[in-house]
Amino acid sequence: MPQRMQSPSSINMFKQCPRKYYYRYIEKRPTKPSIHLVRGTVAHSVLEYFFEDPLPKTGAGWRTDLQLHALKLLERFWDEHKEEFDQLQETPEELLAYKEETKRMVLIWVHQFGNRLECFLDEMSFEDAFKLLTPQREEEYRDEELNVRGYIDAIEDVDGKVELIDYKTSKKPEITTEYRLQLGIYALLYLRRHSKVPDGVGIHFLRHDKQVMEVNDELLLDAQFEIEQVHMLTQTADIRDYPKNPTPLCNWCDYYELCFGRAQQTL
Repeated sequence: MPQRMQSPSSINMFKQCPRKYYYRYIEKRPTKPSIHLVRGTVAHSVLEYFFEDPLPKTGAGWRTDLQLHALKLLERFWDEHKEEFDQLQETPEELLAYKEETKRMVLIWVHQFGNRLECFLDEMSFEDAFKLLTPQREEEYRDEELNVRGYIDAIEDVDGKVELIDYKTSKKPEITTEYRLQLGIYALLYLRRHSKVPDGVGIHFLRHDKQVMEVNDELLLDAQFEIEQVHMLTQTADIRDYPKNPTPLCNWCDYYELCFGRAQQTL
């Protein structure tokens, strides 16, 4: 059976629970809509198109202009996802609270971007500084030999220093084991395409700030090992080869009823 194209998400899901991987990637069962997923998509879109849409003319009030620009994008993408929001079991008051929370995260990011931009304004124009800090966005890296692909949220290249950044709306600003593996896979894919190790990989926690890790041999070797392990263990379509891994997280899993029936359980 040919190897399946994997991603950081699928590899982390297999490590978390092989049975969940089976339902999601082999049987291709749909997942339930989630406020966190839809809101995350909106936030990612704002940060992607922040650099693409024409910016307002800037002057002394450029920070305010950037904030208004980002908030306009937030309104646009929130409206574009209205049908998805309507499918969620959230009250109008709850949706408004999530929207306000997303607005705060976006404004924190804009403020931090403004601080970076301001550092260059003594030596270049606003337009040149903005262009310098404009990252590559939503870049797909696909490696046919490794049979892995991933989308990197932002590739920041300032004066030859390259950092691969993923955006997260997580409450806790912690690079978990799962995040570390995701970043390691990105670094490995970047190395194999460009024959160059990125200077850093990190998570920009939108509620807080950016955390960047050094890329070393251990990170790259761990990523390659996990890719090979998942390929080796996902060669069949037999559900018996994908055991359950019961944990308290099962209570929030999309496939809870498939594993445990309708009776509510505490694991």
